[in-house]
Amino acid sequence: MTDEGSAPGNTNHPLPWYAEWFGRDYLAVYAHRDAGEAARQIDLMERTLAPAPGARVLDLCCGGGRHSVELARRGYHVVGADLSPDLLETAQSAASTSGLEVVFVRADMRTCIGNGCFDVVVNFFTSFGYFETDEENARVLDAIRGNLRTGGGWMMDYMNRDYVISRFEPRDERTTGEMRVIQQRRLDLLRGRILKTITIERPGRNDTYQESVRMYTAPELMAMAAKAGLRVTHVFGNSDGAPYALDSPRLILAGTTAG
Repeated sequence: MTDEGSAPGNTNHPLPWYAEWFGRDYLAVYAHRDAGEAARQIDLMERTLAPAPGARVLDLCCGGGRHSVELARRGYHVVGADLSPDLLETAQSAASTSGLEVVFVRADMRTCIGNGCFDVVVNFFTSFGYFETDEENARVLDAIRGNLRTGGGWMMDYMNRDYVISRFEPRDERTTGEMRVIQQRRLDLLRGRILKTITIERPGRNDTYQESVRMYTAPELMAMAAKAGLRVTHVFGNSDGAPYALDSPRLILAGTTAG
């Protein structure tokens, strides 16, 4: 497992943004991303990849476990992998509360944990493009291929760069109960990244987090997938399975291993 910059007390190597942000505050901000949304995405995966009953599925970057729980509810043998201990704890609690068996493991998304044992790998909610170099981001696709058996299926739900740029909002805020969330965004077009500062204000406490995500175009991401040995057979623009277009809210790739 690669857990970069996490040495306790090492001020020369601060934690990367994703290690700080993906915790309980992240879940509070995205509480509107619910089980219903996860179910629609799994519906699309089933229609597209048609996994066999009881297939072995890896939910890569499983977060709070929405998709892992839904997959287990449908009878799949599920492993959920994430770097965040807080998110894994939440995911395990969700599975236990539902009476479902899911194996959760702490792992970096660039790490191959299955050595070709999975029938399907899914990666939802823009859990890609976090690293500074294209080479490091490509390692995620290499890991997806390494986790899949020959002929296995994969699906990635990612942002649509063109949609993000055309509908760019530099700032928004909302209040839920006693929590006020302010999001400030900036486009770094020369580096191809969207940068976000998230400020969470509560009575007596303010917390600030950062995001920095690489915005790949559909052709760029498809080329990276092909180089990793992943064949793209379907490209969708939303979780209902609409065709991909420049104004689609999402870029969803699905396919099989190339060999």
